[in-house]
Amino acid sequence: MKKSFVLLLACIILTACSMQEKQEFFVSGGMSKPFVKEAKIAVVGDIMVHDYQYNEAYDSTTGTYNFMHNFQDVKKYFDGYDLVLGNLELTFGGADRGYSSFPCFNTPDSFLDVIKDAGFDVLTTANNHSMDTGKSGLIRTLDKLDEYGIEHIGTYRSQEERDKILVKEVNGIKFAFLSYTYGTNGIPVPDSYLVNLIDDDQMTMDIKKAREIADVVVVMPHMGNEYESYPRDIFKEWADLMFIAGADIILASHPHVLQPMEYRKIDHGYGVHDGFIIYSLGNFISSQTTPPRNASIVLHLTVEQVGNEPPNVKEVSFVPIWTQFRNAQNENDFVVRSVYEMLTLEQSEKDKLIRRKDQKRLEEVHTETASFLLNKEVPLSEIQEEYVLQKY
Repeated sequence: MKKSFVLLLACIILTACSMQEKQEFFVSGGMSKPFVKEAKIAVVGDIMVHDYQYNEAYDSTTGTYNFMHNFQDVKKYFDGYDLVLGNLELTFGGADRGYSSFPCFNTPDSFLDVIKDAGFDVLTTANNHSMDTGKSGLIRTLDKLDEYGIEHIGTYRSQEERDKILVKEVNGIKFAFLSYTYGTNGIPVPDSYLVNLIDDDQMTMDIKKAREIADVVVVMPHMGNEYESYPRDIFKEWADLMFIAGADIILASHPHVLQPMEYRKIDHGYGVHDGFIIYSLGNFISSQTTPPRNASIVLHLTVEQVGNEPPNVKEVSFVPIWTQFRNAQNENDFVVRSVYEMLTLEQSEKDKLIRRKDQKRLEEVHTETASFLLNKEVPLSEIQEEYVLQKY
């Protein structure tokens, strides 16, 4: 009887191992080949709503706010992507507080309509404006995101919620998401679980925990000096700490302008693979129209896992974008535009959409974005809709 049980147990183990092998390999042309899993991610930077934006969206006849035009031109760059990420740098504190922007953002709830319509899946809410409408506003923001079916990281309603790491499985690859901010503009955080603050020990513990339950660890820190185009040493050190702890991808924000990006060779103990960092994604939408704060990108990442090898960031590309503040009639009209699409229009079509001064600005944006991020001269005559970052 005992021998029969041992044989049965051995068969179960062998069958399980066989099933695992089938999951990782398939037979083609008489040869065993590893399965290839792939996930595509689209990422944008700071999503902000200043008073210029909500005043432009206001319809006095209905007393409502309509932001649906904001992302109509660029949401196609999210289509077909498995995950769409961004930094929500505002709060939904409720109309009874009165809407406001800098220094404390309180945005109409209807802005969530355009976020949902664009296809955002996960938003980081850990930034220096997390506490702009206090604890109740922070919690209400999370409640509204839940209501719209948009997941969030970085701010929480309880310690239990804070300790649970967001993991999303995409095409067989498990992604863990973490988010932290350097501070909250001096506004006190009454309960430590409310906002993930950058702390070396806490981040290390969280990232190591995420490493145990996911194939790819994505960290979205809010760090850097505003309006500076290059990260200072302290922020590079924070990024290195995150990579050493177990991060694979770092998507940072806060400076409101683009900062460099690069592939990283990393090894978390199970094989060298390609990771990635961008030190600042810049503004996706805002009323910060002073150059270069109105220039940014839609970042595209392709993550690939071959068999049992660790996942690699296989490809990185970006679409240069620009936030239009005023239309050709010189009226406030906030629309995020593709730089390529605007610059390659016939002149008559350009003039219908964009002021001549902004057409000149678009040419500058192309140089500021493509040449800067690729670290090589990209003349306007060689403009592309999307650029691929070369490895190493």
